[in-house]
Amino acid sequence: MFKLQPNPTFKTKVGISVAGQESPDEIEVEFKYLSKSAVKAFFDGLKGKDDVDALAEIMVGWSGTDHDFSPEALSELLDNYPAAAADIFWKFRHELLESKTKNS
Repeated sequence: MFKLQPNPTFKTKVGISVAGQESPDEIEVEFKYLSKSAVKAFFDGLKGKDDVDALAEIMVGWSGTDHDFSPEALSELLDNYPAAAADIFWKFRHELLESKTKNS
């Protein structure tokens, strides 16, 4: 049965771009579920925030890495993989706002 109230979090695989590799490495990220208006408010409120603080607002955890999720580990990921923040923001937005139905 379809629920009008979605689960408070969702998990999805995120491809993290790695220099010198043709394809990204994947980690599984658990995000907070935000309504359409909350997503808009989140993205509108990004000005002045660094990537770690902004992503820490929407990320709950991850798996598939050699460290447990924490703000410090997130900071290390974003510092070591410069494209990672964009990869994670894109996947979050895509999961919430892009339709997954295919045209038939």
